[in-house]
Amino acid sequence: MFSLCLDDLLTELRRRQWTLLRWGPLDAPRLLAAMLHWDTCADVLILRSEQDASAFRAPVWRGSNPLAPEKVSYQYHAGALWTLRAILSLPAPGTAGAPVTIESPHANCRIGEGLPRPVLIRPLSPYPR
Repeated sequence: MFSLCLDDLLTELRRRQWTLLRWGPLDAPRLLAAMLHWDTCADVLILRSEQDASAFRAPVWRGSNPLAPEKVSYQYHAGALWTLRAILSLPAPGTAGAPVTIESPHANCRIGEGLPRPVLIRPLSPYPR
C-alpha cells in the first residue's frame, strides 16, 4: 500500500512553492507555518505538533494578515499528516470544487502571540504550481 509520510508532504509544499515560516531553532521549532498566495486569497498551514495542525484558505486584501484572518472560506483542524493532505488536495481558487462560502475562523487559524521572530524561507523550487 502506498502512503505519503509527513516529510513527503512537507517536501511537496516546497515543490509547489509555498513560503515557509519557522518560529524557533531549526532542530526544535516552536511552530511551523506555510503559505501559498493566490490573487484573491492565501492557503495557510499551521503545524503546532504532529497531533495538532490547522489549514485554511483566507481572503486577502490590502493590509490583511493571512496568519490572523478575519474570515476564511475553508478550514480544517486535525493531526499534521491529515491536515497536510487536506490543504494539498484543496482545489485552486476559481476551479471546480473550490470553496466559496465565507465563515468565521476557528481560534486555531491564528498564530499565537509571544513567539520569537520567525525565520522566513522563500520557495526555491523552479517548478510551476
